[in-house]
This record gives sequence, structure tokens and C-alpha cells, in this order.
Amino acid sequence: MSDHFYSRLPVYDDFSVVSDLSKYSNLPDDWYIIAADIEDSTTAIQAGHYKSVNIIGVSVITAVRNLTSSLELPYMFGGDGATLCIPFGLIEDAKEALLATKLMAKNQFNLNLRVGIVPIDVVRKKGRDVLVSRYRVSEYYVQVAFAGGGIEYAENLIKDKNKGSQYRFDEIESEVKADYSGLECRWERVPSQHGETIALIVKALAPTIEQEAKIYDEIISMIHQIYGEDKSCQPVYAKGLMLTINSEKLSDELKTKTFNQGFFKRLLYKLKSRLEIVIGWVLMSFKLNVSGIPWGQYKKDIVSNTDFKKFDGVLREVISGTTKQREKLNQYLNKKHILDECVYGIHVSNSALVTCMVDDRLGDHYHFVDASDGGYALAAMQMKLQIKKAGL
Repeated sequence: MSDHFYSRLPVYDDFSVVSDLSKYSNLPDDWYIIAADIEDSTTAIQAGHYKSVNIIGVSVITAVRNLTSSLELPYMFGGDGATLCIPFGLIEDAKEALLATKLMAKNQFNLNLRVGIVPIDVVRKKGRDVLVSRYRVSEYYVQVAFAGGGIEYAENLIKDKNKGSQYRFDEIESEVKADYSGLECRWERVPSQHGETIALIVKALAPTIEQEAKIYDEIISMIHQIYGEDKSCQPVYAKGLMLTINSEKLSDELKTKTFNQGFFKRLLYKLKSRLEIVIGWVLMSFKLNVSGIPWGQYKKDIVSNTDFKKFDGVLREVISGTTKQREKLNQYLNKKHILDECVYGIHVSNSALVTCMVDDRLGDHYHFVDASDGGYALAAMQMKLQIKKAGL
């Protein structure tokens, strides 16, 4: 019965519930945590490969989700990686999909995907937990929220060269496969409507998760005061979405979707994807209704189905705003930091990157957003420096 744990959780309508611990449920005892991230992603970013880093993170989610059509799984994109929770029955299949994605990342992008699976009881023995809630982003998109410190513990464990070795998959096997159906990366960068797009990461500091929740509630409220309603600060908006047919910009999708396939299959996919892009442009431009899909609405659906704010025990947001707004936010968070109530990082860019996971065009399509040129990964690096200086 626990296999359907996530799908049976209540769905809340407001992001603010992420700071309300009464809205969470404990992850079942027979569930596991998948943690994946690109090792030394900063070097890849500095070399201009942040789009590749993003698509590998989304490929982890896609490969695991495609293992089952009957179960809903909680997942979260983190910029240079991803986190999912799965029931025991998916462990072996998930391991193969993750090993295949690790191999793909190495062979196609020369990047090391660090990945592993941690049992929930390992987390609980360390006094942490994985609490799960969910809230509605749009008609089609319901997003997970995690609390309890367990996700962060699992991620750090996988990164630990010694303690994490029994949970991490260090080997690379050649006879493994993964299904990346639905993964797409076909949009130009989305320019900020207000001058800049920031990636924000905030970690509250307090002796208990109840006290942390109170701090998060205050910070979420202040962000809302500074940046206004979601519609005014969303990094993705319909008029800013432009399809690309640039070969270099489409190469990350091509490398991922055609991994371990021959020349002719790669060529066929290349031609097919470009034809789809051209047809999509025509359908959206002329607002046609084909096969029951109102293509004039498609870009608006993308905006609605975008994960621009989320919570996994750490607050993560991608926000479009002005320099003045960002400076005001930075002043507020710095005061909180001086009071030892939080650590944080802010990466500033002028646009957003979108990576997509499309189940169907009618509405079941989900879009992972990050700030350009470093996004969450560089914001996290700033936060880690604060943690190090504070001796935490």
C-alpha cells in the first residue's frame, strides 16, 4: 500500500504551506532517497556548460519517472542534480537507470554524475527525517515539498567519499539502459522582464525544525513583499519563450536522447526534432487547434507548469526583478545571517534557462527553470562559503 503513498497525500493550494509542518507526512519506512549531482559542476559552469549540467539533472528525474506509469513519485530539480523518493519495488530498475545516466553524462558530456540511493532508516538513525507534502502549482502540476533535514543528509552522505561508498554507485557499467522519453531542451534563454533574474538559495538555522519553519515563513513572506505576486516576478513568461533551431543549443538534447545509438538514428532524431520545432512554431504562432491541443495556449501552460520556487528543507527560488529589489532582499537576508538565523546565496543573471519534461502536449508537461550562467549551483557555492565561515 505504501507504493501509492505520495499520490494519496492531500494537495494544498499555496506555496506558503511549505513552512507549516502540520501539512507534512513521514516518508514510509520502505521508501528510499535518490540523490544525484554533478561533481565539480562549478568547473563545467565556468567553461560555459551550464545547460549541459541542467539537462543531466533533469535526465535523472526523467529516467526514474519513466520506470513506472502507475506510481506518482516525488522529485525535485536542483540545478546541477536532482532528488527523488521511490518505494522498495523500484530499487533495482532505478539503479540501472541511474547507472545508465551516469554513463551517459560521462561519455556524452565528460561530466561525473555522483549518484546513490539511501534507505530512509539510515536517515532516521541520524536523527533526521524526510517529511513530504505537496502543493498545486497549476491544473496539471503538483509539486513536492520536503522537510525534516533528511534530504540534505542523504545528499551529503552520497558526496562523502568514505561514509557514502555503500550507498553511492561509483562503478560505470556499459550494459545498462535508461529511457529519457519526454526530455526536451528547445527554448532560447528567457530574458528577464525587469532587468535581472536571480537564483536564490536560503537555509534557515535553528535548533529545531519547528524554529526553522518559523524563519522560513518570515523569509517567504518578505520575498513576497519585495517582489510582489507570482505573475510579476516569474522568470518565465509567454512573450519571452522563443524556440530555437540552433544546432549548438539543441546539442544537449540530441546527446542525451540518442546516447548509445548509431549515426543514422542520431541523424533521424536531429531531423525529427527540428521538424517538430518548426511545426510547433507554426501551430503556436497561428494559435491553431490540432488533435485537441489549443496551441495558442501552450506557452501560457509552460509558464503555469514551471517550478520557479520550491522547498526541500532549503528554500530555492528563481525570480525576475530589479536590481533595487534584489539589493533590498540581500540586505534583509544579510541581517538574518548576522543574527545566525540563515545562510544564503544569490546568483545574478539576466535570463532564465528552461529544461522540459513532456508527458503530453495537452497539459502534462513540466518545466524546470534555473537562472542562466550558474544559477542554483553558484548560489549554493556562495551559501557553502557562509557555512564554512560560520564553522557550521
